[in-house]
Amino acid sequence: VARDFERMHFESTGTKVKIPHSTVAARAAGRKSRKEAALAQEWLRPEETEIVIKHVIQSANQGFPLTHRRLKEHIDRILGARLGDTFPEGGVGKKYTQRFVERNSDQL
Repeated sequence: VARDFERMHFESTGTKVKIPHSTVAARAAGRKSRKEAALAQEWLRPEETEIVIKHVIQSANQGFPLTHRRLKEHIDRILGARLGDTFPEGGVGKKYTQRFVERNSDQL
């Protein structure tokens, strides 16, 4: 089965890839892709991410670009409202905003 997918990929893209049989079997058994698993662990939902991005852009356009501290406060408020008492008291981690900006640099 893995070779069939390798062949189909080559025919459609012209590039060769190696797909381990274990990967095909695990995905067929319901395991999520790495991208899907990473999205499930993300603090912000996609629609919340869009809200934050729009806020960052709007603030910058008005001449008040957000610092990482202000960005963290904004994200913490959104998550605190959704998660309530289950959201950690200290909010997102120290480097969360840096990673957020890196992940979304194509839109910021």
